[in-house]
Amino acid sequence: MTYVHRFRDTPHPHLAFGPTRAWEGLSAVRVRASPGRHPGAASGEHRLLFYLTSDVRADCACEGVGGGRVLAAADFDLVPAGASGVWEDHGPVDFISVRLAPAVVAEAAEALGVPEARADLAPRLGARDPLVSRLVFALAAEVEAPEGASRLYADSLALALATRLLQEAPEARGGRQTLSKPQLRRIVEHVEANLEGELTLAGIAAVAGLSVPHLTSLFRRTMGQSVHAYVMERRVCRARDLLLAGRTSIAEVAIESGFAHQSHLARWTRRLLGVTPGELLRS
Repeated sequence: MTYVHRFRDTPHPHLAFGPTRAWEGLSAVRVRASPGRHPGAASGEHRLLFYLTSDVRADCACEGVGGGRVLAAADFDLVPAGASGVWEDHGPVDFISVRLAPAVVAEAAEALGVPEARADLAPRLGARDPLVSRLVFALAAEVEAPEGASRLYADSLALALATRLLQEAPEARGGRQTLSKPQLRRIVEHVEANLEGELTLAGIAAVAGLSVPHLTSLFRRTMGQSVHAYVMERRVCRARDLLLAGRTSIAEVAIESGFAHQSHLARWTRRLLGVTPGELLRS
């Protein structure tokens, strides 16, 4: 993924904030740190600083963890809620700052079976993880997009990120193996009845009588895909059926199938069916 700098350089130490996107429990913003010493005050949210810059010397300290290092792209620092620190950069640094609500981490810990006493995140500096990288790049794409992702997609990213950050807890363990047939039936019926509206993980979990973390874990085990992927697949199927029935325009089909607009529908039909709505009609 290529990032275009949008910040103005200055000789004085400062943080310049670029594009941002926020949902309940999750936010991400592009940041440029000019050379200098940058204190990080304590916050009520967990913070993940994901670096886009390489080959810049930095001296970092957070709650007794720290030292000097040379930054590398895709490294990240994890600053838990309530923790403070200081970062001294010896050159301009670009990074993505992700904020995650403690409630999201608590839900992920519940799903993993991590005891409450061990569910707190610990400071990490200069960490690397391929899954964290993929999740942050997905967030970065939403930051740069002209329109924000749906609440369902944002909830999925937040929960996946929280789960990964907790993944190394030795007590982590799975819950039930799969969704029961009644749970799956209720989920399918709820999704089908609300495809044209705003579906959320919380709403779908409530229908199944599960917490959000348990829903996402058990749904993937049962269906072999995420809740978000399933919902988008069902929306594309509904759009295809409406288009082939020929009763409404492509724009109307998009709205009736739960897509934001015609272009949104076209992106997903091309991704899942290999054709655009217009090509589908012509064929």
